[in-house]
Parts: sequence; C-alpha cells; structure tokens
Amino acid sequence: MMEGKIRLDIVMNSTFNSDVGGRETWLYNFLPELLKDTRFEKVTLFGFRMPDQEDFTNKLESLDPQVDGKKRLFPVIFKKERGRLPIAHSMYKCLKAHTQSIGNPPDFVLAVGVFEMLMVLRIPYFKQAKKVVWLRSIFTHEKAYAIPKLLNRLFLNYELKKLKRMDVVLGNGDDIEEFYGFHGIHVNVIKNGVAMNKWDMPFPNFEDPIHVSYVGRLSQVKGIEDYLSLIEKIKLGPKADQFVFHIVGDNGPYASQVNDLTQKNFVINHNRIPNDELTAFLGGIDVCVALTYASSEGGGGGTSNAMMEQMAAGRVMLAWKNRIFSQYLDETNAYLAEQYSVEGLEQALYKLLDDRSEALAKSEKGKETIYPYSYALNVSKFKEALGIA
Repeated sequence: MMEGKIRLDIVMNSTFNSDVGGRETWLYNFLPELLKDTRFEKVTLFGFRMPDQEDFTNKLESLDPQVDGKKRLFPVIFKKERGRLPIAHSMYKCLKAHTQSIGNPPDFVLAVGVFEMLMVLRIPYFKQAKKVVWLRSIFTHEKAYAIPKLLNRLFLNYELKKLKRMDVVLGNGDDIEEFYGFHGIHVNVIKNGVAMNKWDMPFPNFEDPIHVSYVGRLSQVKGIEDYLSLIEKIKLGPKADQFVFHIVGDNGPYASQVNDLTQKNFVINHNRIPNDELTAFLGGIDVCVALTYASSEGGGGGTSNAMMEQMAAGRVMLAWKNRIFSQYLDETNAYLAEQYSVEGLEQALYKLLDDRSEALAKSEKGKETIYPYSYALNVSKFKEALGIA
C-alpha cells in the first residue's frame, strides 16, 4: 500500500460534457468516489475542445468533496486549433506547452484511451510518472472501418509497441483482456460501475405499444444501420402498430436517414437528452437495444455504460449474441439475435409480444445481474491495479 499523498493527472480527449458519452458518464461518477480517498492530494484533468465548443470545467469542479476546505480537483481544458494537421497534433502541442511550465510531475498519469496514451508517452513532463492507460474499447476494431485494410496490421503493431511501454494497462471488458492478452499485453479488467439508486424505477408493463429505444452515439460500429433497418422492417410489417421506436443521440452522419424515418412516423427522434433527464425518459421505455459489433472487421468491444444503466433501470435488452454482450447477457436476462441479423432482432421483438411474462422475468434478471457493479468497486480495483489499495 502506497503511503503519503498522491498526485494523479488524467488525460482525456473530451470537453467534459457529462451528456455526450460513456467515458464522461464514467468520469463524473468515478471522480467523487476516488476523492473519498484523502491521499489524493491533487487530481489534474486535461481535456480538449474545439473553439466553438463549451467549457465544462466548472461542472467538474463541483464534484470535489473538499477536505479541510482544500481544493483537490483541477480541470484544465485546452482549445484545439483548426487546421490541416490532425487534431491529435493540436492536442499534443497544447499539453506539451502547458506542462513545460509545471514543476514536479505527478505520481501517476492516466490516459483514457489510445490517442491519449500516445501523447503521454511523448511528453517529457510525464517521463518520471507511472504511466497508466484505460482502454475503453479494442481500438483497432473500433477504427477498422476508418483505416484502410492494408494498414490495419501496421497500426495494430504500432499500438501494441506503445502499450508495452505503459506501466499499467486497464480495460473495461473481458473481451479487451482476451484480445490484447493474445498479443502479449497484460490487461487488468475493471468493469464499469452503475449508480444503482439513480436508476431505481418500476419495471415496464410491456403493454401495447411496446416502446423500443436506441440510446448512444449513432455510429456504424454501434449497429445504428441495423437498428434503422429493423425499424423500417417492422413498420412496414403486420405488427407495425404494436411498436414505437425511439432514437436518443446526436444523429451526425445519419441525420438524413433518421429524418426520413421520422417524417414517415416510423421513429421518434429525441436527438441528445441530458443525463439528468434520461432517467425519466427510460421510465417510458420497455426495450433498449445494444448492437455494437464484435469482429475483426470492426467493432469497439468493452462494456457499455449505457447498457448497464438500462439494465439497472429494469429495461429489457435486445442485443447481439457476441463476446461483447455475453459478459452480462444471456437468454435468461435479454433477447439475443445472431450478429448482423435484422430478421433475428425482428423475431425477438415478436417473441416478446407472444409472452409478456417472459419479458418481465428477463427485466428482473437483468437488474439482478447488474446489481453487484458499483463505482466503489470500480475505484477499489483501480487503486489495486496501481498498487495503492
């Protein structure tokens, strides 16, 4: 067990907006729990934003449970430059310039992701710190659609070379441990936590119409295209009136497709819903979909904060039968379909119509499955991995 005071720096490519994604949800729950340990004398957060994006550092500072009136959490957000060079270059330049004027380095530096890890390894200020990376996905799988196939292997080899220079590698899923372990990288698995009290609500009644929702970033690797196909397939079928479909998230490149389905009254598009309003929204939902792909052809991996929250809320899950979701889901607590099978998703929803009592049993089992996971456990395993438990 480490004695004395601890200084921790966290590097994360984020505006620190709690409403935009799973990493931010994790951060806003992780930090207050971490700072209950009074040994953490100073935690500095480095984030990044574009010139037209809002600065959320004030919201982060409110998470600091001050000890003896002493401030311990220090968020810093850099404005990224627009230009021809990749955004990662701007992030690196800002961070390097800022740290040149700081004195002693931290005891630990945590890079929340692979791009962040590459910056940490290059910046002299972090040379003497114990370097930690927290993998939230299988990076080369998540980016497989964006990287030319011929470069995938080269990129993976580069990533593995850098990971071997880290002192501690963390991952939030068994599939991440399995993938990187195969390549000789030891990964400490720390699964996401859930604030169970926040999501405590009555179970769905599963009365017609059944409300089905996609919540999250609209991206190919998260299966949005299959969800849109599912909506169209059911809404053009004989049981169209028995389902209401919802989409929650920034539409991004799928805006025109979502708008087209909205105009046809096939889906209700909520765009982004603030975190503090999401609990009330889920109270009116019966089924949540989780469709991230697990494949060498693409797919993120890791565990989903959103899915765990939905299970804690007692919503029944409709998901792929793959190694990502098998960490939590099986036939007793979810409806599962073979990956890429829109027809399988359709048949699962029709099965729900035929047996509502089974749907309720799956919801209850899902909540029971997720109950043991907490942010207290999340932080405890983090400190154990760093050797400061």
